[in-house]
Amino acid sequence: MNGLVKNKVHFPNLDGLRLVGSVILIILHNEELKVVNGKEHWAWVKSYLPIGGLDVSLFFVLSGFLIGYLLLKEKLDTGDINIKKYYTRRALRIWPLYFFVILIGFLLFPYLAEKWHIPDLGINSDYKNIDFILCLLFLPPYGVTMRAIGATWSVRVEEVFYIMEPFLLRRTKQYVKVFLIVIISVLLIRNGYGLLCRVLNLSDWFRHFQKIIAFYRLSCMAIGGIGAYLVVAEKEKILKIIFRKDFQWGIYILTLALLIFRVQIPFIEFEFYSVLFCIIIVNLAANSQSVIRLDFKWTNYLGKVSYGLYLYGAIMRIFCLAFTERIYGRELDGWQMNLVFYITTFGSTILISILSFEFFEKPFLRLKNRFEVVKAEA
Repeated sequence: MNGLVKNKVHFPNLDGLRLVGSVILIILHNEELKVVNGKEHWAWVKSYLPIGGLDVSLFFVLSGFLIGYLLLKEKLDTGDINIKKYYTRRALRIWPLYFFVILIGFLLFPYLAEKWHIPDLGINSDYKNIDFILCLLFLPPYGVTMRAIGATWSVRVEEVFYIMEPFLLRRTKQYVKVFLIVIISVLLIRNGYGLLCRVLNLSDWFRHFQKIIAFYRLSCMAIGGIGAYLVVAEKEKILKIIFRKDFQWGIYILTLALLIFRVQIPFIEFEFYSVLFCIIIVNLAANSQSVIRLDFKWTNYLGKVSYGLYLYGAIMRIFCLAFTERIYGRELDGWQMNLVFYITTFGSTILISILSFEFFEKPFLRLKNRFEVVKAEA
């Protein structure tokens, strides 16, 4: 098919997309940190804080696309999915950095919060021990505020889908039907339970569970899986439409306009935007005539370390805010202090992410490569 990149198991443009998403999240979360601490902030950025949730949905769709592609390609090439090798690959990619952040978050940061008088490093919970165990099991904590390691919530969400997906795809050829069932189920459970909480005026515990349901956007990852199926199965009729240059520009303009004007779609907002994100991802990943290119050496490399950018960014912004205020001897105020805050946040986050990738994550990634069936990076 004209325009379709053949035999593609690594998608450099997607590393660049990861980087763009990570930068947006760092900016939004920097401002959110200032807002929750009652400090001077950019008012226009505050109004865009809800976009952070949609930006995370982009990462969910991207994960769904990449993992879906690898699993579907493996089944197409070998006739089966090696569950043991799959879980080993996922564990070696996700677990080392996740567990490291959880351990320092629960064991080290509360001590530093008290010693250095940085409250945002602490763990605000009456169930610290239970929450610690829940996080180690990739389960949602109960009643805990973990600003420094709050970004780990999305990793827990993805792990649920990673566990489910090979079993969903292994024994069926109706892949789109399976993904649609996941999407519809999530919509029914999330909206149905939310309506039940409002109608029956249920207790705080039930409302907490409602938030958990809202967090688990398995539907977004399933939408990414549908995008992967279109590419692996080379669905020409659909891809010809998606690959049209006028269609691409239309999707980019529509997505940008909806985000700029903060358009909310009742009941299906995450899924609606995820469809737009999926179309963008399919073009960036598989269309040789994509109208946007993010394939540069520096974007590819920083995209590879984006897992660290995401998790460490939540930590470094807290340290850098405290550092900025202490060197100036007053609360954050004015463009000079904001400039220092942003430079130190981005600089330290990038530096620690690179060091972590090169000296901590890479040994696990090299081991992970031994268990690959389809040679790819995801």
